[in-house]
Amino acid sequence: MKPRIYYWLLLSGETEDDAVRYRTKREAIADYAGAAQELARYGQTIDGCIYVARMRDEIVDYPDFTLSLGPRGGVRCEPC
Repeated sequence: MKPRIYYWLLLSGETEDDAVRYRTKREAIADYAGAAQELARYGQTIDGCIYVARMRDEIVDYPDFTLSLGPRGGVRCEPC
């Protein structure tokens, strides 16, 4: 049986202890989109990143994906 891999969302300004675990990358992106779009309504931006790991302790210095809000409100998810 393979160990379960999770997607850990970390918003800019947070530490690894604040990372939130998701079962799918789509769920993590949707959560980021909600926060980023809410802030964009007030002229603020926030970046995020996704780490792929089994446990929070396995989060390394470099993320697997970076997240940002595009010019038309969509989420850019770019691999690192």
